[in-house]
Amino acid sequence: MKFNPILESFEEYKPSTTNINEGFIDLSKNENPFDLSLDLKKIFFQKITETNINRYPELTADNIRQKIATFLNSYFSKYNIDLDINNIVVGNGSDEMISYLVKIFSGKDVIVCPPTFEMYEFYSLLNGFSVKKIPLNTNYEIKDIDKSVNDQTSMIFICSPNNPTGNLQPQKEILKALKTGVPVIVDEAYADFSKTSMIQYLKDYPNLIILKTFSKAFGLAGIRAGILIANEEIVKQIMKIKSPYSFNVLTEKMVETIIENYDPVLEKIDYIIEERNKLSKELGRVALKSDANFILLDFDKIEGLTAQDVYNYFLENKILLRKYSGTLENKIRVTVGTKEENQKFLSLFKELVNNFDKQIKSYER
Repeated sequence: MKFNPILESFEEYKPSTTNINEGFIDLSKNENPFDLSLDLKKIFFQKITETNINRYPELTADNIRQKIATFLNSYFSKYNIDLDINNIVVGNGSDEMISYLVKIFSGKDVIVCPPTFEMYEFYSLLNGFSVKKIPLNTNYEIKDIDKSVNDQTSMIFICSPNNPTGNLQPQKEILKALKTGVPVIVDEAYADFSKTSMIQYLKDYPNLIILKTFSKAFGLAGIRAGILIANEEIVKQIMKIKSPYSFNVLTEKMVETIIENYDPVLEKIDYIIEERNKLSKELGRVALKSDANFILLDFDKIEGLTAQDVYNYFLENKILLRKYSGTLENKIRVTVGTKEENQKFLSLFKELVNNFDKQIKSYER
């Protein structure tokens, strides 16, 4: 039995060994802290009782694709867009969309801008592409990536707001990349928390592809529903290779439920934005600017206090954060939670920093 040799460079996914038990607060995964209301779940359950589970879902999910297109036209009414079924692909999270994109365009190189979402590089390498890394600048922003495009460039991935840094990427820089004519994939998984979108440029740039998800702002991470928005030709090519019956009826009915009743979603988005801004202000200099539902903390700004120390301290106090290695070695990402969760996090953070300051002063004496 022989395996594809390219797999030798990949490591197996391993779940965290941290035991998340009762009383733990998980602020490590950028999840929405709010579950759906019981009323919305009842609407969903009613839809399921009216659905024949023994039958396959629609071959190409036409019904929900059209409903999503109609919803997006309303959701982004300020941009006066006019999407229809031919502009939409649905799948099991944005990851599935990425896995298709790396199959439909010619070329040899894929441009990514680290530090960023790791799945762009993962799927590119898995499909035999060379990955050209154009690092973000000191402000964690893309700059002149259009100058790195050549006739071997297959596509460019841009995450905005960027995960894990949290900041929006400059629109003028994205437009410069689009003007090269190379497919530009803008991942807007967190864009609802910035109240902006590149969707307004779809008509102007046929090479623009937008990824969105129902996992973050819409609070459906457990459902695994992602959207790709693009011009008809790109969607047509993806539909040629997308597995039939691949969008299951449970996910379809849940998405249908949320887009028909999304006022509570808008309220929760505003709540999370307000809490994020409060957290950023209280955290002070260690908090990087965020347009997402999380904040990246830079512990290079507190001399002597390491991210590992901070991570361990919060773990001991039953709060799980996300720590990094490599270029983000001394950084930690914290998800914006409920007011109560955020307050507990802040209280512990201030306690840690105050105790650290006392130790330093005692040492200096």
